[in-house]
This record gives sequence, structure tokens and C-alpha cells, in this order.
Amino acid sequence: MSIPQPGIFVETSNQFYFLEYQINHGLPLAEIKQQLAKALDIANDVNIVIAFGKSLINKLEASSISLELEEFKTIKGVKEFCAKGTQRDVLFWIHSQNIGKNFDAMMTIHNSMKSISIAALDLHGFTYHDDRDLIGFVDGSANPKLPEQHQVALIPQGKEYAGGSYMLTQKWCHNLPKFNKMPITEQEQVVGRTKIDSIELEGNDMPINSHVSRTDVKVNGEAMKIYRRSAPFGNTSESGLYFLSFACEMQRFTSQLNRMYGLTDDGIHDKLIEFSSAQTGSYWFAPSMDDLKRIIQVN
Repeated sequence: MSIPQPGIFVETSNQFYFLEYQINHGLPLAEIKQQLAKALDIANDVNIVIAFGKSLINKLEASSISLELEEFKTIKGVKEFCAKGTQRDVLFWIHSQNIGKNFDAMMTIHNSMKSISIAALDLHGFTYHDDRDLIGFVDGSANPKLPEQHQVALIPQGKEYAGGSYMLTQKWCHNLPKFNKMPITEQEQVVGRTKIDSIELEGNDMPINSHVSRTDVKVNGEAMKIYRRSAPFGNTSESGLYFLSFACEMQRFTSQLNRMYGLTDDGIHDKLIEFSSAQTGSYWFAPSMDDLKRIIQVN
């Protein structure tokens, strides 16, 4: 049985680091693998998930070409809305309840990676109040629970690369002054949930362009659910949400994004993208533990 990277499903953390790297592809493959293995050799009790972009994983293991994995390309939606594509090679997601241990792990990883890559993103995330986004709404209310989490997030047992997961990450920057100017009832219409108690709107009260409506997708009768592990980030110059999600197949991401950006037959876009913009975007594959060990092993 293929075992997924355990950090994917640990939900008790409240401090996070997200690191994205662009590899120097001109380096010997053995050197890249050695430094990746060194980066993961961390002897403290933080959770670390590693994932690879298409270009790098195909370089590390030729057979990975069979994966559905794609490169994230800029999405140009209706009314000039866009989600930027900034595909990177390696993602490290570090999380625990101890920011000091997270920092130590981050520095160990970076000291191993800096000789083979350029750090393209280095972001600190955190839990905001009772699991809320910075816009004040609970994030992840409809996230699947066990055992459905594994069904939604992982390639099924018996298939090639079973226990692995496709991922989408985006750094969303919010226009909080614009959003907060609206009365709470209007904010709720944008999101599709009540603000205080996170109850999903129903019937005629649910706008067709709310975030909930546009991301509630079915393909051939099957719900395109994903498992979200996003975290807010913020400082005095920018604030938003690092969107981090897992799925058993790529179409779960693309079908939601197409509906958000008005690229479906109805031409309706997600009202929430009027208040937040995706400044980065990458697709990844997070291998199972056994596959990861094999992929970064130097022959």
C-alpha cells in the first residue's frame, strides 16, 4: 500500500512556511537529487511536504511523463481578469505549532537548496482567528473529512503513482479596503456564506456568481471536490491567502478555475476575483513516500 506524505493531512498546525524554488536545470542530475535529499533530512518534529513541477519531476524520473501533471499557464478570463502563471520547480510546505522549529527547518532546506536553485517565493502563513481568511470568512468550511479526504486528494491504490497527489498553489492578494467597504450582507453575497457562523446560503439567497456557486462543480455527475490547506499571510504592504490544495486528478482544478474566470458557456465569473488577484500559480505533484524516496535517490 502506497503511503502519502503524512504532512498533507495534519490539520493541527497554526504556523506555516511556503517555499518555491526554480532549479538550475544545467546542473548534473545527481547533484540536484543529492541536495533535495539533504533538504529533507531534518530531525525535528515539523511537517514537511515536498512537491515537484512537471519539468523537474520528468527530469528526475522519466516514467513520470505518464502523470496528468501540467504546467500552470496564465489564465485570461472575462473582463480582463487573470490568474498569473508562475510555474516553479519545487515546493516545500513546512508547518507545525512552533514557529521557531518551522524557521529552523526552513533555513535547513534553504541552505541545501540555494546551491542548485533560486528562491522564487518565501512566505510565512498563519492561522487567523478561528480558521478565517483575512476577509473575515471561515476558510475551508466545506473541506472533506476523513476518510473522504484521501479519496479526494490521492491517486487511488492500484494506479501508477498511487498515494501521490496533484496540487495547485496560488498567492492571492486581497484588496481588503475595497472588500471591507461593503456591508456584511453584500460580503456574504460575494462569498456565498454567512460571515459569522459560515452557513452556506440557500435557494434564491445564493447568487449564481458567488464564490461558493462558482466553485461547486460537477462533471458527468461527479463533484469536483478538492482538499484545501490554504493559509493567510500579511504585512503592511500586502495581505491575502496562499491557496494550497490537493486533488486526485487535474480536472478538479481546471474545472473550478474555468468557472471562476468566466470561461464556461454561461460566461459568469466569480464575484470574489473582483476583490482578490492571483499573483502566482503553479501545479505540482506530491509523490507518495516510497515514490519520493525512489525519485530523489542517486543511482
